[in-house]
Amino acid sequence: MATSYEHLHDGDAIVSVEEQPSSKGTCVTVHLNGKSMSAEFSELTGQLCLRENGAMVQEWFPPHSWFAIASVAGASRWGTQPSAEDLHALIRNEMLTRRVG
Repeated sequence: MATSYEHLHDGDAIVSVEEQPSSKGTCVTVHLNGKSMSAEFSELTGQLCLRENGAMVQEWFPPHSWFAIASVAGASRWGTQPSAEDLHALIRNEMLTRRVG
């Protein structure tokens, strides 16, 4: 079952963030105005996949996956296993960069 830990109303924008259980590691999905972006990090391999509306748009492997997370995670102490909040920060950054929503 998905755990929703943020739900915001920003004018016409409705944003919800969900952490989903994953056999691979950590997965977070952000829904914004009918669109979605998700980030899944494999604890086993260090692979990081970014999907927009279900289609893969970016894939990183170590050390690039770690760099991608570290560049947006700020003072987080994630090491090589990011939290849902770290992946949420990555998605926020990607959504701003790609102007999704």
